[in-house]
Amino acid sequence: MSDNISNTDGNLDRLRRVLGTPDTAWLLPRMRSRLEATGSLTGKIVKAQATQSERTAAARLVGATVRSGVAVTVSLDAINSMLLNSGAWPAGLESAVIALTGPVTTPEARIAEREGWLAARQALHRLGTDRAELALWTEGIVGSGALKRAAATVADAHVLANRLIAIADALPSAGESLGVFSARIVGDAHALDNGTSLGTLAMRLAAAIGTLTTDAPTTSARWRREAWASAGIVIDELSSMVLVLGLPGGTESATAISLAALARDGQPALLTLRQLNLTSIGAIPPEVFVCENPAIVAAAADQLGVSCPPLVCVSGQPGAAVIRLLVTLAEGGAKLHYHGDFDWGGITIARTLGQRVDWQPWRYDAEAYRQAIASLTDLPPLKGSAVKTNWDPALEPAMTAGGFKVEEEQVLPALISDLQEVARVFGRIGSHSFEGSEEGPLS
Repeated sequence: MSDNISNTDGNLDRLRRVLGTPDTAWLLPRMRSRLEATGSLTGKIVKAQATQSERTAAARLVGATVRSGVAVTVSLDAINSMLLNSGAWPAGLESAVIALTGPVTTPEARIAEREGWLAARQALHRLGTDRAELALWTEGIVGSGALKRAAATVADAHVLANRLIAIADALPSAGESLGVFSARIVGDAHALDNGTSLGTLAMRLAAAIGTLTTDAPTTSARWRREAWASAGIVIDELSSMVLVLGLPGGTESATAISLAALARDGQPALLTLRQLNLTSIGAIPPEVFVCENPAIVAAAADQLGVSCPPLVCVSGQPGAAVIRLLVTLAEGGAKLHYHGDFDWGGITIARTLGQRVDWQPWRYDAEAYRQAIASLTDLPPLKGSAVKTNWDPALEPAMTAGGFKVEEEQVLPALISDLQEVARVFGRIGSHSFEGSEEGPLS
């Protein structure tokens, strides 16, 4: 099927006068269908109900005698010979049909295209198989046709799928900026910008990896920022912050000096991702406690002040600054102890955190949950689907059986008691005396 012979506009006009007249135009759609179905134009085409003028034009086209009746039969080989011998279209009939009706996809090409799209979809499906948190995302991308809308060709689809797989493999991150991450993984700092096809699909991928839950619309700037932040990617370094209390600081940087001054005064501090990326936080303490809600930090500052052990708040779904700080602490040798809400959202946050850093439960196991619901009244019902608790497999069935939600603030006295005990053991309290927890600080 050759269509690469150069033909002048005059030749094309001549071809239209031969095959594009009102009486011969019926041949074109039939020849195109034959070409698409078989990949060649041989044999005959029959029109059962033809007009007298159509039968006359068909006979003249190939130099045949006009036959009686209403049917007309045209030899495609004869049309091809006419085009070649007359010089009307030296490239032949197949090329003439393409010139008049547009490029034709052969059966082999269509099969190859279907197989190509299938391979691209299967590559993304494997992501959902290998990583449970991506199962719904991959089903949405493939099932909704988003992949095909985002990629104009099979080749584009494979490039897009491979880039999404590379992005998934690189997430979660530990506080990298979006531009730097995009340049490192995709080779283009702007490939993941808002509004690009890859950026839109990757943003939803990040939200799936970060198990993001939010009421914000998915088209909002807030949702985009939170989606990337949930996977450790930050759009700007100043909007991502982490709340801390009692980090010792030091003299290595302005950030470390500020932390030391605030710790001496028993005051909380807010650290931006920019500070964490560019400056030292000073000394790394051996033990760090991590909570979900800012109210715990406020209460610890009020009740313990300067004696409070190092405390970090994730403030819900951990953002890039939270992850960056906790990774820094863990890599520096700190042992992290985590407590969160006893509901499925809180469990999801804990699981997300566990994908970034190792932590030990701080009153965040099955026994602590059973003690809480036994001692508290007027608890709200536990809603939503159960989530596995890999740090304590008994916690998930205990919560399912208990059926109540326990917010972190409701067990605040026990948490403060633990922090007091740790302060006493590590000598942070000095001459002050506090009643310690009978079960110990990490029970």
